[in-house]
Amino acid sequence: MLRVKKRYLLVRIFPQQVEVKPEELREAVAEELSRIGGWSALAEAGISVKRYRHEGGEFLIRCSLRSLSIVLLSLTLIKGIRGKKVRLDVTKIGGTIRGLRE
Repeated sequence: MLRVKKRYLLVRIFPQQVEVKPEELREAVAEELSRIGGWSALAEAGISVKRYRHEGGEFLIRCSLRSLSIVLLSLTLIKGIRGKKVRLDVTKIGGTIRGLRE
């Protein structure tokens, strides 16, 4: 069995004053992914929110390399989370968490 390659996305939320929990972000991305590509795209993406830094409004999202393009599309299409109007910007993409720090 082959190993699934992962990518890490550093996502910044605007406006930064809006409080968004990691679970809420994951639900919003999962909902948008299933709307765009169906359940198979959601399962293949294997998304998870890894870390959250409150001071910068930054999240670290992990997904599979094969589904990177559809995850980026779904992040772009999200206009609000739980009734809060937000914009998500992907600032960096890397193969490791350490790569995103540099």
